[in-house]
Amino acid sequence: MEKPRRRPLSKIGRKDFIANLTIGTIATSLIGCANARPAAPGGVVAANDPNAAKITFIGTSHGAVTPWRFSSCTLLQYGGKNYVIDAADGAVGRIMQCGVKIPDLDAVFITHPHGDHFGGLSMLLVQHSFQNDVYRGKLKEKKPIEVLLPGPELLRTITEAHKLPYVGQLANYQHIRKYAPGVIFDDGTVKVTAYGNDHMGRRKDGTQYAHSLLFELSNGKRIYFSGDVSREFDLPLEPMEKGRIDLLVCELVHYPIEKAVERLKGRAIDKICFQHYGDQWEASGWEKRFAAFVSQLTMPAERVADLDVRVV
Repeated sequence: MEKPRRRPLSKIGRKDFIANLTIGTIATSLIGCANARPAAPGGVVAANDPNAAKITFIGTSHGAVTPWRFSSCTLLQYGGKNYVIDAADGAVGRIMQCGVKIPDLDAVFITHPHGDHFGGLSMLLVQHSFQNDVYRGKLKEKKPIEVLLPGPELLRTITEAHKLPYVGQLANYQHIRKYAPGVIFDDGTVKVTAYGNDHMGRRKDGTQYAHSLLFELSNGKRIYFSGDVSREFDLPLEPMEKGRIDLLVCELVHYPIEKAVERLKGRAIDKICFQHYGDQWEASGWEKRFAAFVSQLTMPAERVADLDVRVV
């Protein structure tokens, strides 16, 4: 019997591609995001409030990726917009697993130029351009994306990489720029302020490579992303001194926990979600050690995993 002939890949039409890609996205969404766990009590609760912000922890591992946890990436959805904080390797697939097409992203913020925080950014930009052609090929104007990078080094790295043959040139609707401490973004829905920390030390001119980012939403909620901090846990305190933090998303790998207790205890924080943690927080007995740590704080806290979802 003659074997059925396979249609060459080059002759697959755009409609077929979109149909297959959509089916794949739905399937992976059901597999991946269906495993998201409900929030622990305190500060962040499940809600159907259209004014609430949804946070999906795309990747919660530290520098060493595991089969279950990817490196740093968080998706913040609010006001009909999609914001990404850090974009490590694997960010594109994970974001699409959660039902978000890459052209639907509004902004990407990189906290510092370590590979486990920006390693997936080039592929995200490639897919942003490619999927814009696929989904919005007939539109004269494409939805722009803002990409904010922490200083000139990473800006130079990304722009030079996209000049290489076959990497994919940057599109004119991909707005990439560097930022320094201060207000770095405000679209009327979200205002983002960067605060420098010494996770990577300082440049010769005294400026810092790494940043913590405060997101102030139009509904009054305030979400603070630590990024990576120094061994002294030098998380900038100014956002907490200016007002209450509804959620602190905090790394848990680069400092002794005693330093975190010392700096966070008694602060105006409704809840902490710890991510970007090392293997010790998955090893046998981690629950007891984590509970002992959290008991020293004065606010609810939890350890989150990949694809966990929280609503603020």
